[in-house]
Amino acid sequence: MKQNIYDNDIFFEGYHEMRTTKKGTSANDLIEIPTIRSMLPDLTGKKVLDLGCGYGENAKFFIEKGASYVLGTDISTNMIDIANKENYFDNVEFKVLAMEDISNLDEKFDVVISSLAVHYVEDYEKLLTDIYNLLNDGGMFIYSQEHPIQTGTILNKECNGSDNIYLGDKQYYLVSDYNRNGKRIVNWNNCDVVKYHRNFSYIINTIIKTNFEIDEIIEPIPNDEILKVKPKYENQFNRPYFLFIKMSKNIDKNQI
Repeated sequence: MKQNIYDNDIFFEGYHEMRTTKKGTSANDLIEIPTIRSMLPDLTGKKVLDLGCGYGENAKFFIEKGASYVLGTDISTNMIDIANKENYFDNVEFKVLAMEDISNLDEKFDVVISSLAVHYVEDYEKLLTDIYNLLNDGGMFIYSQEHPIQTGTILNKECNGSDNIYLGDKQYYLVSDYNRNGKRIVNWNNCDVVKYHRNFSYIINTIIKTNFEIDEIIEPIPNDEILKVKPKYENQFNRPYFLFIKMSKNIDKNQI
């Protein structure tokens, strides 16, 4: 089922305010964006597809790094409207398109990137297959998602909405239902948001099944500079917020 929570006025107002008030201090700005950009190959002359492009900041960055063309897609009209207003460049195009429908695209790309959007898509195997078919031989797919340890746990009434406890001066996170893959509903910005939990074995085995070759996996931890800005992120040593995976379309497998 496709979900377009970002065109819900109540949700989007809360999200936009969060992005504005926490600019430069959020986990997105301090951890997620620097990490995914560090995993990029040389983009000189490359065609890039940005899935779930949001406000389009990455598209601007890709062009500045030498990409010849960037297509940013998002299911949200609100997101694409802002992307066109704030981050439109020559050789950049933004399009309202759900990730579930990218098989309708009729062009090939050298790099596909997706920032914190894959966990909103129900059919992971179809998504990877569609991306594989959109890539040129040797092309790369790089994405981030909420970490499976984080998406797995279902908080019940006994947890009182908290996902952690303290024993002495040490913080411990609650983990449950990790091996129950499937839908999770969380309250965010006063709206019920659907996410899909997948354990590590399902993620890795699906990547293998769809003929990708894994190049790199990162579970980032904060450096000293990040901790000076946001000491709270010391908690990333206990349970990371994000998982990053970089994979390639293997040329040799295509020739078998």
